[in-house]
Amino acid sequence: MGAGSEQAAQPGAGEATTMEKENRRLRARVKGPELEREILRRAAKYFAGETSW
Repeated sequence: MGAGSEQAAQPGAGEATTMEKENRRLRARVKGPELEREILRRAAKYFAGETSW
């Protein structure tokens, strides 16, 4: 029973590592657009306050 359970745990551990790597990659990829959105939001707020119609 010991050898079979060790082999069953191996693929799950590899999948978790792969999933963690993918999550880190995707989080890093999302940071760029989030930062751009924040900059644009602040610029829009600033320029909206500057207009006097």
